[in-house]
Amino acid sequence: MKMHTRNHARRGSRAAFTLTELALCIAVIGLALTAIMGVLPSGMNVQRQNREDTMVAQDAQFLMEAIRGGAVGIPDLTNHVDYIIWRRSGAVSGLEFYRGPNFSDALPGEVVPLTASWQVLALMSMPRYELTPQGVVENFVQAQFRSLGGAFTEKPYRAGTGRPDPGRLETALRYLVTVENLSNGATNLAMRWTTVPGHVASPTRPYIAFAGQTNLVQSNLLARQQLQLERSLNDLSLTFQWPVFRVGNEFRTGNSRKVFRSQVMGGRQVLTTNFMGTLRPAYRYDIGRTNQPFILF
Repeated sequence: MKMHTRNHARRGSRAAFTLTELALCIAVIGLALTAIMGVLPSGMNVQRQNREDTMVAQDAQFLMEAIRGGAVGIPDLTNHVDYIIWRRSGAVSGLEFYRGPNFSDALPGEVVPLTASWQVLALMSMPRYELTPQGVVENFVQAQFRSLGGAFTEKPYRAGTGRPDPGRLETALRYLVTVENLSNGATNLAMRWTTVPGHVASPTRPYIAFAGQTNLVQSNLLARQQLQLERSLNDLSLTFQWPVFRVGNEFRTGNSRKVFRSQVMGGRQVLTTNFMGTLRPAYRYDIGRTNQPFILF
């Protein structure tokens, strides 16, 4: 009897889960893993989009301040440029492509190599509308960049062969930037002239009678000062489109798009009158001065 009781206790201590219980546990774990695997790609996609948004915002602030400040001494800027398109239409027409030092793809037109950062800045500082001896010219400037920020592995540093590692360039975030520089004075190309006896005619907006200034001469002076102030105020707009990805032998842009705007109070300084052999002037913003001197009374 004692032996029988002892064997019964041993058999009870060896009891465990049945196969049915194990199957139910595996099924529950499988359902949980399936749900996690379904959410994981969406979470990774949101993380990627947030990272790209942050990088674009940082690069936009950097480029905006560089254009506004007329910064021509950024040594590493050309290394992040794939190409820049400069299209002119109106009284003068033309199409030029400017290639960065780390971009080797074919471009559909005449290509000029970029060798200095001031050339990039000059192209991005082109006024949208320009009054030339031939008439009004419209400038369209669009640049393809690789992100200025990002991981170290995405930077185009050169190997011992003198050429950058292609793998670094392919993994970097690329985006298109469309630049628009609008000067209030340039957009009002048809200005009215008011002639006052004994005074030199001055361009003004349609006649404005300021409070307390009913005299035509005084109103004309104030209108001219207002015009000079407006001509020194420029609207700067940068439109970013990303990501840029390769499809076959061409690049295409994704659905992400953001516009950054700012205003520049200052004139334009001529960097050269023959920009890279085009016989066209190139400018930069000079926030330290206005387009024309003005006097307030």
